[in-house]
Amino acid sequence: MAVNTGPLRPSQTAAAVELANAIAAAEQSGEYVDLADLTAVLGAPGLDPAVDSLAVWLDDRLVGYGLVPSPDVIDGRTIVKVKGGIHPDARRRGLGGPLLDWQLRRGRERADVIDVEVQAVNAGGIALLGTRGFRPVRYFSVMQRSLSDPVAAVPLPDGLTAILFDPQYDEALRLAHNEIFRDHWGVTTKDEDDWRTWFTGNRAFRAASSYLVLDGDRIAAYALAYEHPVDTEKTGIREVWIGQVGARREYRGRGVARAAMSAVLRAGQTNGYQRAGLGVDADNPTGASRLYESLGFSSVSTKILQRAARELTPFAQEE
Repeated sequence: MAVNTGPLRPSQTAAAVELANAIAAAEQSGEYVDLADLTAVLGAPGLDPAVDSLAVWLDDRLVGYGLVPSPDVIDGRTIVKVKGGIHPDARRRGLGGPLLDWQLRRGRERADVIDVEVQAVNAGGIALLGTRGFRPVRYFSVMQRSLSDPVAAVPLPDGLTAILFDPQYDEALRLAHNEIFRDHWGVTTKDEDDWRTWFTGNRAFRAASSYLVLDGDRIAAYALAYEHPVDTEKTGIREVWIGQVGARREYRGRGVARAAMSAVLRAGQTNGYQRAGLGVDADNPTGASRLYESLGFSSVSTKILQRAARELTPFAQEE
C-alpha cells in the first residue's frame, strides 16, 4: 500500500470526521465530532490547514491526521496542544511516529511548549509519546451521573438567587469566569472572541439548562450546560455536559457551586436528558472532584496531559 501525506483539505473533512470518530470509539474518549464541529476547528482563528494540518493516506483511505492549533499564552509562554491520531486498524504500521514528528516540528515553530492529551487506555499512544520525550504532567477525569436517579434541590444562602442563564449577564459571566479560574492550572484568560466561539456563543451551549447564582446583580457562581447531538447518535444516550462550574472566591464554602450544579441537573431531568457528564482536573485546587462525587458523579475514564521532556519546567509541575 502507498502512504501519502499532505494538508487536510476541505473536501476531505467528511472522511476526517469518520476517522476522528473511529479513534474516539476505540479509545473510549467519548469525544465524537460531526461535520460542523470539525469545520469549526479547522476554521478557528490562528489555524491555517495548509500549514497546520497533516493528513495520512493509505492508498485512497484517510487513516491519520494531525493538527497544530493556535497557541495559548500562559505566564508569558506560548503553549500549543497538538491533536490527531491514527485509525485503530492502521496502527503498528509505522505511521504514528512520523505524524507525531511532524507535529513536533510544526509545534516548535509555533510555540515554546508542546502538549498532547492521550487516553489512559491508549497504551500504544503513551508508549509512542515516551519515545519522543513526552512525560505526563496532569491527569483529568471524565465523570458521569445518571439522571434517572433523584436530584436533591440545594438551598442557597439568604440573599442569593439562582436563575437560568440570561444573555444580559453574558459579559459579566465572562469576566467572572476569568476571575474564578485565574488560580487554576493551565487556564487562559478568555477574550470576547473565545467566549463567543467556545462558550455561550457555541452551538452546543444550552441556555435552558444553565444556571447563574446571583448576589443582587453580581454573579456569585454558575454552571454552564452543553449538548453534543453526535454523542447521542453514537451512544444512544442523551447527555448534558457541564462544561464550566465555578464560584467566586468570597462565596466558596457556602454551597453556591453545589446549588448551581443541582439546578443544572434538575433542569437536565426536566429537559429530557438521561445522563450528566463533566471533566475535572485531578489536582483541581478547589477540591471539585469531592463536590461532584457528593452529587452522585463517578469517574469513568482518565485522560493524561503529556508534555515534551525538554519543556518540563516548574510551570508544568505547579499546584
